[in-house]
Amino acid sequence: MSSEPLPIATQFPPPPVEEWRRLVDKDLKGKPFTVLQSPLEGGLSLQPLYTPQDAPAPSEPPGVAPYVRGTHPLGHTEGGWVVCQEYAGPDVARTTEALHNDLERGSQGVWLVLDAPHGVDVKDAATLERLLANVPLDRTPVHFEPTTDLLTPASLFLAFAQKRSVPKQALHGSLGIDPVAALARTGAEKVDVAATLAKAAPLVTSLLTEAPGLRALLVSSRPWADAGATPVHELAWAIATGVEYLREMERAGVAPGDTARSLQFALSVGGQFFPEIARLRAARLLWSKVVAASGGPPESQAMVLHARTASATKTQRDPWVNILRATAESFAAVMAGADSVSTSPYDEPLGTPDEQGRRLARNTQLILRDESSLNRVADPAGGSYYLEQLTGEIARAAWAELQRIEALGGITKALVQGDVARVLAETRAAREKAVRTRKLPIVGVSEFPHLNEAPVQREAHAVAPAKGEGVIAPPRPFRMAEAFESLRDASDRYHAAHGSRPRAFMANLGTVAEHTARSTWIANVLAVGGIEADEHRGFADADSAADLFAKAGTSLAVISGPDALYPDQVPPLVAALKAKGATTVAVAGRPGEHEAAFRAAGVDLFLYAGADLFQLLKTLHTQLGVA
Repeated sequence: MSSEPLPIATQFPPPPVEEWRRLVDKDLKGKPFTVLQSPLEGGLSLQPLYTPQDAPAPSEPPGVAPYVRGTHPLGHTEGGWVVCQEYAGPDVARTTEALHNDLERGSQGVWLVLDAPHGVDVKDAATLERLLANVPLDRTPVHFEPTTDLLTPASLFLAFAQKRSVPKQALHGSLGIDPVAALARTGAEKVDVAATLAKAAPLVTSLLTEAPGLRALLVSSRPWADAGATPVHELAWAIATGVEYLREMERAGVAPGDTARSLQFALSVGGQFFPEIARLRAARLLWSKVVAASGGPPESQAMVLHARTASATKTQRDPWVNILRATAESFAAVMAGADSVSTSPYDEPLGTPDEQGRRLARNTQLILRDESSLNRVADPAGGSYYLEQLTGEIARAAWAELQRIEALGGITKALVQGDVARVLAETRAAREKAVRTRKLPIVGVSEFPHLNEAPVQREAHAVAPAKGEGVIAPPRPFRMAEAFESLRDASDRYHAAHGSRPRAFMANLGTVAEHTARSTWIANVLAVGGIEADEHRGFADADSAADLFAKAGTSLAVISGPDALYPDQVPPLVAALKAKGATTVAVAGRPGEHEAAFRAAGVDLFLYAGADLFQLLKTLHTQLGVA
């Protein structure tokens, strides 16, 4: 065997991009090149190919401003990121037990969402002492995210640490003072951002010297991420909040660099794997630029970033798929270099997570770290033409939105004037349209639903909506699957009342080979709405089909088969079905030029890819008597 090296790289030089483009245009046969681009929310799009000309290799190593590649020179290779689980259950005793169990079994940090109805109701020092009784404060980062009472948790925690004889120098975490998030979440006029920050200024100054590991301020994007903001808007508004805090704290006598060193960011990570990696990298870039422009030194420009898996992407139906969603989102957060990560339990949308849900969530990160060794490479995304280019595009788009917000007077004024609510309404409507038309599919809900799945029983705690007293209406948190899940809920109620689910008679035309692909697709579509498909494998004629329909015990019939058979067979079949009592007849597929003739024959609606599936299924529910 020859030991001579094979000079493959020199024998096969890469072809120029122009040659590749010429071949692609030839294969497209007149279609525009844009059909190969994948649109993203926020006006961005993914290209089919990225080259060194799109994004040259990054010049700065990890740990160097502007910190695109991470804030630590060796990444997370020295111990890994912090597995920091979040807790928001209203039951203090249950939350205390869950917190203790998680810390004993691999969790390293604690993130407490406070204040009813949004989180743990810590009313006084005794409640906090009970909650943190089993937490070793000297080696466990503790983070607070109060939603209404912003300053009290800080004083309670510092007093508790003193009572436990834990020196301030040993404390790590954040106290969560975030008045902009409180304003966005509650809409209450009594949330005075400037006044709150002015009161927090002495605490910020004292902690810098007495407890440098404890950050007083927080920028949480949770109110916007949960209410339907696009990733670009979520990032831009988070940076705008940081700008507001730098500005207001400087008015209170705190230098921008000191404010930046007292601040932590918490962003949600959604389901688009590579764009989310790029967005978190862009977040560090933007924040570094903001602090530098404010006069902060390089060491204060490093963003401390907590990443949480998004709530909007999770489902109540087929919740086991949430394990996969949370795994991908956690993976993206780690690849992007987040300092701490919280993985939501798969059963969180069903109520307070139980031990199994928390264990799977906790172990997701432990597997990513200890078995997949994701902590052993600093900035694994660095140098990818695709991700470097996408990082820059997202950063530019978010910077443009930041400039727009600043032109309005800042994020607080944008909130109070209703600008943020307007944008949220627009982006949420666009996302809901994408979900309803299945351009944004949801596995287990709008795609591949398990109609007869056994429900996962969890103890649910009702959460009353916050009632804002101010000039803005708080954004309502929502999950993308809610609309379709409401149809399944209605089907369950129908099943409980009648002993069976709403049904559709499937009038399949042609041979099994001819109609199977389309009839299988239709059965899946009907199951999205909780409607069972009563399938039949072809008929001798229209009358025999109608006779079988009469025995099916339903008023809905769906005709499915190859397009070539529709012009001749649909009109007589519709007439026969309606003569036997069908009140609704649907046809699978786009009608095209035959729509007028089919409707004249009695067809009520058409089911096809790209239609507003939710509205069609809702119409079928109404006609089937499903409340």
